[in-house]
Amino acid sequence: MSKDHWATPEEIERMKKRNRTILYVSLPVATAFLTAMLTLLLN
Repeated sequence: MSKDHWATPEEIERMKKRNRTILYVSLPVATAFLTAMLTLLLN
């Protein structure tokens, strides 16, 4: 599998930072969603 575009170190760092931000935002949202679903199912 070859890459048509090689990312520069700066681009790689930006992608890592974006992925970390997405992870940190999505974890609390997913936790809140799962908690709400469990609450609805248990009532």
